[in-house]
Amino acid sequence: MTTVLVTGASTGIGSATAKRLAAKEIVVWAGVRDPASIAELDRLGNHELRPIELELTDRESIGRAFTRIAAEGGLDAVVNNAGIGIPGPLELLTDEELREQLEVNLIGQLAVTRAALPLLRESDEPRIVFVSSAGGRVAFPFAGAYSASKFALEAAAEALRNELGAEGIVVTLVEPASISTPIWDKGLARLDALRERPRAEIYAERLDEFADVLRDQDEGGADPDSVAETIERALASSRPSARYPAGVAAQVGTRLRAFVPDRVFDAVASRIPRP
Repeated sequence: MTTVLVTGASTGIGSATAKRLAAKEIVVWAGVRDPASIAELDRLGNHELRPIELELTDRESIGRAFTRIAAEGGLDAVVNNAGIGIPGPLELLTDEELREQLEVNLIGQLAVTRAALPLLRESDEPRIVFVSSAGGRVAFPFAGAYSASKFALEAAAEALRNELGAEGIVVTLVEPASISTPIWDKGLARLDALRERPRAEIYAERLDEFADVLRDQDEGGADPDSVAETIERALASSRPSARYPAGVAAQVGTRLRAFVPDRVFDAVASRIPRP
């Protein structure tokens, strides 16, 4: 494997993955939205790390990015990592917010994947990795929109695994649990804005608790490089698994959920909101 595209490469898991792969002398197209992030990555001085502007919700941006990638040598793998988290009770979220959550975390990921497939079909070992979440297997209150997008991504990846497997294109899912990344830190501002909406007072106390959980996750979550290591393993394995829970919490949590009755799980989750 010589060339990989990593989306959402400006911060968190995407940044850690792009840098980790580039250090192994793999050419990494580091997809970012903000031109300022391109300058930051350029300053690292790693010739294997090639920042490229890529906005998942802009089909023209995706087209320009893949035109450049094709012109400069093709592609062996895609790491679909870019994503956002829109927190809050589903009752309080607008249709526009729900669409935004799905547009980035599901539709945008699939748009990038479709654009990549012609190049991947020319590779000897084509791989597609979707960075999902433990929240794509287990849903918690106030992270419903995010989990809905990740549950849907899990379904799409499973379908693609079977649709593309006959061509030798490997599709895998990486499922992190609590990771220290800016995704939920950015969501705190959205959470504060919800307090002004009608019926928000019903959730006031639990919103405070959930905000504390998000702060704890950003400050005390696992290092993004631990997920980058899992992604690297998924890309390099000669016999890759369909799913890679990243970290002990993800491994234990997703396995235990299958054995916990819904009523018991709901009783716990309703008291301890957690993404």
